[in-house]
Amino acid sequence: MGAKLRVARRRIRSVQSTKKITRAMELIASSRIVKAQQRVEASRPYAQQLTAAMEDLARYAGGALDHPLLKERETPRAAGVLVVTSDRGLAGAYNANILKESEALVRSIRDRGLEPVIYALGKKGIGSFRFRGIPIERQW
Repeated sequence: MGAKLRVARRRIRSVQSTKKITRAMELIASSRIVKAQQRVEASRPYAQQLTAAMEDLARYAGGALDHPLLKERETPRAAGVLVVTSDRGLAGAYNANILKESEALVRSIRDRGLEPVIYALGKKGIGSFRFRGIPIERQW
């Protein structure tokens, strides 16, 4: 009887300890979310300025948007792929899904006869492409 009680108490302490660790991880994650929201909010003026620049470009182009950056090329050689992953773990299956989708996109670009050009943002994506030997044009 005493041995079973000790095992039960040890199990209760273990569960309580796990609960404390999980709670600490939740607090860390919520503070990171707040910081990420603040960064998004800080980038809003940049997005507004970019939108205004595009509107100016469209306005000055008149009815026909005949700007080199807005033209679809007749015989494209390459297509850029921007892969945005996290720097650390604890993102659930986010990184795995992003990498799986990017590989599918690269395959479909190659199937269309184009050369994919990889731009990677985030340590997880950069590490994954390096491990697979896939060249990265630029990384951040």
